[in-house]
Amino acid sequence: MDINSVIDRLFKDQPKFHYAKPTEDSVAQNTLRRYGFLVEEGPVSWNVPRRLLEYMAATFKEGQLSLETGAGYTTVLFAAASKHHWCITPFEREVELIRSYLQELGLSVANVTFLIEPSDLALPKLVFAGRIDYAFVDGCHGYPFPALDWHYIDRHLKIGGIIGFDNTEIRAVANHCRFLEENGEYTLVCSLSFPGTMYGANFYRKLCDQEREWPFQPYNRLITPYHSGSRPSLRHRVVPLAKKLLKFLKY
Repeated sequence: MDINSVIDRLFKDQPKFHYAKPTEDSVAQNTLRRYGFLVEEGPVSWNVPRRLLEYMAATFKEGQLSLETGAGYTTVLFAAASKHHWCITPFEREVELIRSYLQELGLSVANVTFLIEPSDLALPKLVFAGRIDYAFVDGCHGYPFPALDWHYIDRHLKIGGIIGFDNTEIRAVANHCRFLEENGEYTLVCSLSFPGTMYGANFYRKLCDQEREWPFQPYNRLITPYHSGSRPSLRHRVVPLAKKLLKFLKY
């Protein structure tokens, strides 16, 4: 079954790989409601939109190595086209349902490695024979997980490889995307948004390997002192800009 046929089948069958269990925390309930995630307890499909899968299908080459945090429709897509795919999720039920669905479609599960544990435990232990080509971050969306997932995936992502971030409407994801765009190690190749929803997803291409210490990161070269509970003083905001202007005029 080719990758586009897999997408057609997914949206025809609409399998429910996830399980919702509403929280009793009222603040968390209000936050989920705001983002459209509040559902009744039971099986549910938190699938990505079809247009996102179609973008991935168009940019992913058969026979590549892939990795994702989180599991769902993207896992089925990767399983259909990857030479090997690594899927990290702490939920065993999701894994069982996805395996069963792959078999129903006649797709092999031999080229998929499921790691059933949180990504902050699974990713540091991963060892690859070669570098991966494509990654998708869609696991825990709480701070610092989007950045943490990226940190460990980046070690294994080849230069020229693609990494996607789901749910850019969530602040912890959006903040890390801003870092990537300011820091220069990656370039934004696609930003997906959907009218009438808050939902979004970004995809980036890796340009280089970069040292992690702060002087090597363009993101940190304009230092803005942290002032608890208040904005930086006018001096701290203006002086760095004035120095930049003087340097420009000098040359």
